[in-house]
Amino acid sequence: MDASHLTNLAQYLHANPDLHPMLRPCSVVQNPSFERPVCVQPDGSLVCSSQQVTPASAWFLTRLALEVAELVSNPGAGAAARTVLPAGQRMARILLAAARLTARAWCGRMVFPASPPPHSMPCFWGEAMAGEAVPAPSQLAACLADVALYVAPSLRPQVGEGHGVYAWACSVWSSLQPAEWRVVQGGDERLDLTGPYGLNRYGCQPFPRSGELAFSSSTASSPSVVAARAMYQANMRLIRRAVEGGEGAELCPVREVRAFVAAFYHLDGPDRVVLAPSGTDCALAATAFMGMASPHITTLLPGVEETGSGVPLATCGRHFAQRTALGYGVDKGALIDGFVRDAEHVGLPLRAEGGARIPDDDLFAACQQQMDRAVRAGRRVLLYLLHVSKTGQLVLPAAQVRALCALYPGQVDVLVDACQARLRAEHVRQYVGWGWAVMVTGSKFFTGPPFSGALLLPDGWLERLHHASLPAGLAAYATRAEWPDLPAALTLPAGMNAGLLLRWSGARAEMAAFAAVPETQKYDRLHRFGVDVLHALRACPYVRLLPSADLAPAHGVGTWDSLPSIFAFVVLLDGYPLTLVQARQLHGWLLADLTAPLCACLRDVAERALAALPCHVGQPVAITDNAGQEGALGALRISASARLVSGTGARVGAARPADQPEGMVCHAGVVRVLAKLELILRYWSELAHAPSCAGTPVERVPVPVAGDCVWDQGRQGISSLALRQS
Repeated sequence: MDASHLTNLAQYLHANPDLHPMLRPCSVVQNPSFERPVCVQPDGSLVCSSQQVTPASAWFLTRLALEVAELVSNPGAGAAARTVLPAGQRMARILLAAARLTARAWCGRMVFPASPPPHSMPCFWGEAMAGEAVPAPSQLAACLADVALYVAPSLRPQVGEGHGVYAWACSVWSSLQPAEWRVVQGGDERLDLTGPYGLNRYGCQPFPRSGELAFSSSTASSPSVVAARAMYQANMRLIRRAVEGGEGAELCPVREVRAFVAAFYHLDGPDRVVLAPSGTDCALAATAFMGMASPHITTLLPGVEETGSGVPLATCGRHFAQRTALGYGVDKGALIDGFVRDAEHVGLPLRAEGGARIPDDDLFAACQQQMDRAVRAGRRVLLYLLHVSKTGQLVLPAAQVRALCALYPGQVDVLVDACQARLRAEHVRQYVGWGWAVMVTGSKFFTGPPFSGALLLPDGWLERLHHASLPAGLAAYATRAEWPDLPAALTLPAGMNAGLLLRWSGARAEMAAFAAVPETQKYDRLHRFGVDVLHALRACPYVRLLPSADLAPAHGVGTWDSLPSIFAFVVLLDGYPLTLVQARQLHGWLLADLTAPLCACLRDVAERALAALPCHVGQPVAITDNAGQEGALGALRISASARLVSGTGARVGAARPADQPEGMVCHAGVVRVLAKLELILRYWSELAHAPSCAGTPVERVPVPVAGDCVWDQGRQGISSLALRQS
């Protein structure tokens, strides 16, 4: 907002979408007599003066006031401790905690994406409070005296009540982190924010992205305001514990999340749930379970190219990234301490040349051949079932998997990769009842922040935790709080992954909103979305849909999970499909504001608006070309999500008529995404040669035509494609 139009903080508070997740149901009143721009009242309400402030100061002071208001008005979990902590000392801690959170938030994100933030914060204490080291007692005292002027006199600590805050600060300093800072912790380098927009590898940011058209749930999504508010509240619960000195209860929030996941999927308790940062971390946990049963493991993964790119490494008990979830630097590909050394991975492709889908019967025959070989060699087999894959496919049908297990009783474990979470809870409960483990996430279909996974345990796997030990190296990835409180988990470190807690809190809000919608409405909204998306894609001369199989036979007609919700397609440039490298370029350009590199080309206001529009679709999936070159082509994806059904995903700042459902906004958005895609194709050469856009020469590849399927009946070890992509 331009400073000339900014009359007071009350106006800025409601106009700035970055701060909406922090808004509380409290009054905001204007009082021209105040010397300071904002003053927090004992009930948490804000009184704002009419003086003008710059946008930078407005953001900073509003954020500071909201942090103080939340801590003042909602004691939450720390209420019991207030009986022993004097009010003045408590307020001193609150004010310093709020100052620390605000300063860290300023440094930890791009406050003004359109222009870099000022070099220094609009306060004298900002840099010291944002630092890694605890400021000197005199600096804390000066900060406390200044921040106290932004609260009502009855809330201000008296002289002497600030004594002792230095010792307190030393004990909690590293735990005083703002939500958007903490939510990108507790994962590997895929969560790191880079580039001019502060996005992670998935194209997401840790807070709502204003104006974005988001159809990326097959990969990951930036949080909605609903999810961001839930994450903020979860973070404030941790901050209150630090302020109040509550000890010994730090595991409770994680257990609550595990209990929620168990209840959501109709399981009988939190001990059925292992939380993990990502689906790949879940796969690593599953490998640990396999090692408890046998020192010789064979993992069969039909549809290998359509699951997580790090899964092949995780199934062999190897590091799949350069940093673990708990922040340890590791050598990617190296064997993790304590995992079985004799572990092999057999990947079976789902698609043949040109993206043609391998028939289920052929996949079944290939799995049986590999399973027979492994069992004869005295190996225990872990068979993956993808429900559903990156392009929305079911691999293999449950009936065929049960038939394979019946051929080798007691020698096969099944792991259902349901990380897309595009299935009803009844199916998950049935799988677990059959003795199969299930991987789910809150970050795909449910659009919680990326890196919120869970492994759901059947009886057989749960029993192993009573009588065996987890591999020692798993302590670099998980804490006891994420696992059942059983003997095997004692090898894990105490504490919790706070970033994982926040991400699951956001996912939990989305899942609860989705569950509240009647089943018939879920079906109707997803069906309408699918019809409109297919119509739009088929009408586009520059896209080609990938072949797919019907989900209805496995789910039953008339259920929401029987509907396709991931629509994968290759993009044609001058009649030729984009390579995987080019598809990744296109994905990045769809996300970006292209008005600068195309300023000399754009013809009118409408084109400029389209070029600036952030459009988020699913990341490219590697597809084998007609010549049999593995991963040569890239297929983008437009996906439905739980937000489409629940309405939590209304674009920040986007208005729609009261009688127009959220789905209609999404349908119109798909047309806009395709319009920007067409704009990029029209100006591809200009973008490829623009200094701000990394370009590669256009490669000519024959248009894929589905024909006879000739494919490898099983590849052992770690594929080169997996090593390149993970």
